[in-house]
Amino acid sequence: MRSSGVPDYPDPPSGGGIPKGSAQQFGVSDSRYQAAENNCQHLLPVSYSHQLPASEVPQLLTGMREFSQCMRSHGVPDWPDPSTDSDGQPVFDISSRGITRSVVRSPQVQNTMTECHHLLPSVLGLGNPPLG
Repeated sequence: MRSSGVPDYPDPPSGGGIPKGSAQQFGVSDSRYQAAENNCQHLLPVSYSHQLPASEVPQLLTGMREFSQCMRSHGVPDWPDPSTDSDGQPVFDISSRGITRSVVRSPQVQNTMTECHHLLPSVLGLGNPPLG
């Protein structure tokens, strides 16, 4: 984003994710911000870009369910099965099961996620699974 014309765009937060803010907060015009977003869109994992075709969602949900089963069988018993968000995109609604983002960042959960990551469909990219 910085090299595409938004010099004050921040680094991602320590817990991961995409920095939130508006063009005005980053000191640029709406058109410049939109141009930078369009230029950088291809760098985002699918879970952030919300461009996953509806036809791929069932296959993705199947792989995500396998990931959930792995998480539960490896010591994270409350890990939820995937669901879809308001945009129809697959997510793990961790908050519905009482799992906070700080719990997700714990060494135990991070190690388990690493162990089970191979079960996630490759369309999700190389990052962490989409959390809701």
